[in-house]
Amino acid sequence: MEYAVCQNPKLKAGYLSTQVSSAQYGQSLSSYMPDISGSARLSHSGSKKDGFSSEDSSNSSLSLSLNWLVFDFGGRTATSDKFELYLKSALSTYDNSLQSLLYSVADTYWAVLSAEEKYEGLQESEKSYQKSFEEANSRYELGLVPLSDKLQAETAYKQAQLASNVARKNIALQRGNLANLLNLPPYTHFKLVRPSKKITDKDDVGKIENLIKTALEQRPDFKAATQKKEASLQDVRIAKSEWMPSISASASGSIDNRFNHGGETTYSGSAGLTLSLPIFSGFSQSYKIGQAEYAYRQASQELIDTKNAIENEVWSAVQDYKTSLESFQISKTLLSSAKENERVAFASYKVGKVNIITLLDAQSSLAEARIEHSTSFYNFLTAKSNLSKVLGQMEIAK
Repeated sequence: MEYAVCQNPKLKAGYLSTQVSSAQYGQSLSSYMPDISGSARLSHSGSKKDGFSSEDSSNSSLSLSLNWLVFDFGGRTATSDKFELYLKSALSTYDNSLQSLLYSVADTYWAVLSAEEKYEGLQESEKSYQKSFEEANSRYELGLVPLSDKLQAETAYKQAQLASNVARKNIALQRGNLANLLNLPPYTHFKLVRPSKKITDKDDVGKIENLIKTALEQRPDFKAATQKKEASLQDVRIAKSEWMPSISASASGSIDNRFNHGGETTYSGSAGLTLSLPIFSGFSQSYKIGQAEYAYRQASQELIDTKNAIENEVWSAVQDYKTSLESFQISKTLLSSAKENERVAFASYKVGKVNIITLLDAQSSLAEARIEHSTSFYNFLTAKSNLSKVLGQMEIAK
């Protein structure tokens, strides 16, 4: 997991996005500070007329000015609040990307292990079909069974070989997907640890209302949508404040020195307050306020849509969790029964009590039971992790 977090380029891009938002927020705070500028000048001038030098002059000057917005009816506050909310939204979006990456790695990890166990189960089935084919061929050569027994057993054996080949390809594809999430070449070899199939979980996860409340409190994407809505409200405040007067303070001072007049120095300075009042701007400000208000309404509806989606995700995740847990418990019984059924069928076929179809059906049921047992286990782990994900909890099933 640590490697995925450090190496994933999309996650790095998300982190840089938070830094951009942080810089924008810092820039918005600068409006509370005064603007100070200064300048310095050194000059020399002279002229000649009819071969005679006229008076030369050398001057130096230094000036300093200050402008400070004193009051603007909340425009600066709304701007800084907006960018602070954008920063929080960016951080929440990054958290959501982080969680999505972690759960994607976990799901792909389970997919790799599931594909490997499926392949191993198919290999076991292939050996069983091979054993049946050899038995049917032997009994055919002894004249105990018809040719159809040998052919049916051979067909089942070859189909099992084909299924194993397909499963082996699926392992390679899933390993490539895992390598891609880790930003590694697809041919990277992994040594993966398999979890124990001992599950002690219960299907009672609590009231759905409490789970939904937890999700709305913890889900970073819901936080991001909420912060986006609040930021849109600040845009309305900003647009309205631009229709209000503002008061600015200004001050300036300068020093001039004329070197050719005995170092004569002149000092000057000024200070004052300026009231700016917008009167008419061709209705553009009215449209700007309307645009901000509609954007706020849009963000409000998007928040409601996000809330509804989260509620549905929690409900679906709970059902998947309960179903996958029950399916795994059933698959254990099914696998045990299928193994015994195959054992009895093979023994019965050897003594001629059942035909080849009965044996092949028992082996097919056993092959399906092996796959179902393995698949249902990793489906449960995926469902458990997904339930944690939709609740906004950083907990990967093990």
